[in-house]
Amino acid sequence: MNSHEFELIWGGVALVGGGLLAANVRGVADRFQAMSYAYRSWPGSVTTCRVIGGVFAFVGAGILIAAGV
Repeated sequence: MNSHEFELIWGGVALVGGGLLAANVRGVADRFQAMSYAYRSWPGSVTTCRVIGGVFAFVGAGILIAAGV
């Protein structure tokens, strides 16, 4: 795997995964927050999950733009 393929995969995963988390599609942020709280790790709220998801979506979009997609 070369670096361009890696950028495309990482950018796509971050964009889609972050977008799903930020939009709370089918309650994914609620479930993620409940799962992480059960294991005593962050984030402490669904809003925090959604903000982190938004950041990942923006980073993924930036990586894809930088990769020339």
